[in-house]
Amino acid sequence: MERDVRGYGWITFAAVLLALVGVFNVVDGLAAVAKDNYVVDDLLFGSLDAWGWFFIVWGVLQVVAAFALLNGALWASLVGITTAFFNAIAQLAWLRHFPVWSTIIIAVDVLVIYGLTVYGGRREVVDPLR
Repeated sequence: MERDVRGYGWITFAAVLLALVGVFNVVDGLAAVAKDNYVVDDLLFGSLDAWGWFFIVWGVLQVVAAFALLNGALWASLVGITTAFFNAIAQLAWLRHFPVWSTIIIAVDVLVIYGLTVYGGRREVVDPLR
């Protein structure tokens, strides 16, 4: 008899997207802190260094939560939802200069939030014959 875990695909999908966004945030943060020509120092508010460190720390937190999700940690769902939510809001700081990139990241954050809010708490194995 084959076992079915409802929502497992969405949780995995959300975890992989969360890790991907986390890595992107770390790279963006490193570029901002290094004052690379990749980013423009004309933000909505705050300094480029502050936003760079925010995205580095936030990205690392997202990657850790993603791996915890893949290992079945229930707390990681809440951390994933929270980090995706605030990351979507923080992307508004880059929106003026990188509108397509920021919009894509916000859309990925919304998918992460959807996957984790709908299926993030379900870890039980369900017998499909019941």
